[in-house]
Amino acid sequence: MKKAGGFQGALFIPSVLPYVWGNCAYRDMQPCETTPAPIAQIDAAVAEGKPVILQVDWNKQAGIQTHFVLVKEKKGDDYVIYDPFKYSGDTPEKEVLLTTRYKYNGAKLATEISAVLWFNNYGVVPPEPPKKTNLPLPAEKFILYAAEDDLALRAEPSVTGYLWKRMLMNTELISLEPKDKAKAKIGVQGQWIQVQDSNGDQGYVAAWYVSDQKRTASTPTSKPVPSPAPGSAPTPGSAPKPGSAPSPAPVPAGALALYPTTQISLRSKPVVSPDTLIRYINADEQLISLEPANQAIPKVGVQNQWIKVRDAGSKEGYVAAWYVKYAGGSTAQTTSATPPASGTPVKVRTTAEAVSLRNQPVVSDATLIKRVPINYEFTIVEPGGESKIGANNQWIKVKDAAHEGYVAAWFLTR
Repeated sequence: MKKAGGFQGALFIPSVLPYVWGNCAYRDMQPCETTPAPIAQIDAAVAEGKPVILQVDWNKQAGIQTHFVLVKEKKGDDYVIYDPFKYSGDTPEKEVLLTTRYKYNGAKLATEISAVLWFNNYGVVPPEPPKKTNLPLPAEKFILYAAEDDLALRAEPSVTGYLWKRMLMNTELISLEPKDKAKAKIGVQGQWIQVQDSNGDQGYVAAWYVSDQKRTASTPTSKPVPSPAPGSAPTPGSAPKPGSAPSPAPVPAGALALYPTTQISLRSKPVVSPDTLIRYINADEQLISLEPANQAIPKVGVQNQWIKVRDAGSKEGYVAAWYVKYAGGSTAQTTSATPPASGTPVKVRTTAEAVSLRNQPVVSDATLIKRVPINYEFTIVEPGGESKIGANNQWIKVKDAAHEGYVAAWFLTR
């Protein structure tokens, strides 16, 4: 999808789908927030083998906090779903029922489904599974570990290779290639390593998603807290959840503070490679941007962008901008626009993807109304609010056609 131009920032462009997956085309989205969901039509589409994506509400607060899931099959009066957000205890084999997980609007399909995304599927016959390999293990055993959840084991060294299974982070793998050859590939984009898992199944894994060391948990074990909210990119303006970590050092004057949304890598260059890794950074460690705030903030949450930072131990390097969130610090933007005439509505627009509109000027799951894309327009509804445009640690009360709430001033411009 990236190569085909299928994204506008963090927003997915459905019309590009047929250029990537030739037998599937997006039709339309059918809202049903105020009417019962079209269960009979969904059942018919699933029975025909067509993909059906459903919008659900992932939070019990008022309004629809949108999240999207894919229907796997009908089971009784419920749907078994594929959920892209991994809750605690989720495994690739776990059966997830829609109204068991998303149950804030009556726990019935007709009321839990707030929109349906319809697709056409032109019926490509699934490929026959290839013959499994049974290669002997090398004399020198070299152990690798899955560095991410859902690591694919494939029959060929390609993302189009037949999928044997998906594996959880820290799944132990034995390299079927010589140690020196395999080690040189770890973390390198476009490289594949032939491996065997603990069940004796053999195949290829993407070298850029494996490590020769186990990953350690980055959140407290007593109560895991998922970092990005379901169905979203890392949220600009989200506050850190440091747990039991010590209080961070004060942010230097004029500096910009950031926090990782998960355990991330600090690298000597903005390149994913074993040679560039300095250390792993946990989600509760404060980072200080070494770039000007007005350059760093627009990168936050954006894929394929990097930010130069200093860690808590004064080491300097680069972190993936799509795995960090804004915490506080320097005024990132200023506005030199002439103040509007008294009584004239002031229009503002967002400067980043997935900016949060909240019912209170507080960063919390409970205050989130919705997230909006870059260049989304609001009208200021508080007296003097235009004076705060672009200011860090300030909030502005705004409204659009459907909602009224607060937006972080540092993600707004005239």
